[in-house]
Amino acid sequence: MELQILRTRHPPEIYLSQLTALLDRELPYSDVEQVSQRIEELPKDDRLLLAVLGETLLGFAHLRIAHSLAYNPSAEVVSIIVREQNRRQGIGRRLVAAAETWARQSGRAYLLLHTDVTRTPAHAFYTALGYQKSSTSVEFVRDLDLK
Repeated sequence: MELQILRTRHPPEIYLSQLTALLDRELPYSDVEQVSQRIEELPKDDRLLLAVLGETLLGFAHLRIAHSLAYNPSAEVVSIIVREQNRRQGIGRRLVAAAETWARQSGRAYLLLHTDVTRTPAHAFYTALGYQKSSTSVEFVRDLDLK
């Protein structure tokens, strides 16, 4: 069986719970219903790349067209996650290559990748793929108590 990269707006049901499990690392306590709702609320041009081996989801990337006054037209990898036991097997590299193809097909001259400052293995991975650090920024958030 060969690894496939699927480009989709809505992941097939068979992969939804696996996608939720991968996201749970980033957004603890997410459930399938919440993830399905988030997918429905994504901008219409967003895409998901799913790295699948048969019925098993090994990783994914969330892609977005970036609209900004401050940057040239670009595409963005919002997130990319590969199962921990499947890292260093070329899956992330395949997802990034598919993201680059999607960006070109979308008429974008740049692909932005964001990663947390503490994820130094991800920094080394992106650098090895030929990406250059373009900025350092700090993100601020405030809970607005909308419960």
